[in-house]
Amino acid sequence: MKVQIMSPAASRVDFKVPPAPRLTTFEGKTIGLYNNMTGGADIAVDRFAERLQERYPGVKFERYGGDLRPGRPVLSRGVHIDEAEASRIASEVDAMVGATAH
Repeated sequence: MKVQIMSPAASRVDFKVPPAPRLTTFEGKTIGLYNNMTGGADIAVDRFAERLQERYPGVKFERYGGDLRPGRPVLSRGVHIDEAEASRIASEVDAMVGATAH
């Protein structure tokens, strides 16, 4: 009898995405906080916002994930940001932080 062992891992995809330019300051900036609705992601983005607010009191935050945005996609573990929503978010914030906890 012959046994073939298969790996469940996906094939590796090699591509490079250049990093976004760094902000020179957080003063007066709006930071998007994306919570993908996994356990603890909300805590992670909230903690990040608290810490950044302590250092830069003028920073503002916009939250994304779940059903926080009426008329917009309900973002979750199974429904991710698509290209149209990503463009819309990019027009609303200066930078984005995402949490995919669990």
